[in-house]
Amino acid sequence: MSMRKPTLPRILLNDVSCMRNAQQILRHVNGSVHNGGALVLKGSNNDSGKTIFLRMLAGFSRPSADQMLRNGHDISQSGTFHQYKLQLNWLSLKDAVKEKFIVLDNVQWFEVLEGKHGFIV
Repeated sequence: MSMRKPTLPRILLNDVSCMRNAQQILRHVNGSVHNGGALVLKGSNNDSGKTIFLRMLAGFSRPSADQMLRNGHDISQSGTFHQYKLQLNWLSLKDAVKEKFIVLDNVQWFEVLEGKHGFIV
């Protein structure tokens, strides 16, 4: 019987905080997302930090405290952060190619345009 190592989460957040305009928006966020997993964000419609959190995950800003790991690598390191950003796609409602496409269709369309092939987490 072989013992397999547990797989690393695609994203691991350890006590992450995030600042915007010199104001701390998120404090002490912990969690992980594995391949095939999903992330559910809940919060009020105004200023609860959901969009800031997603933008941080998408690489538009770095966490301001502790660590965010992608495949076991700390993205606060300059080279790792750059590689992390290169492997991500950001798709907002305004960016949709066709309104009739589902989200996956739009993501795949942009991956083809950008020559990227990745996983959807």
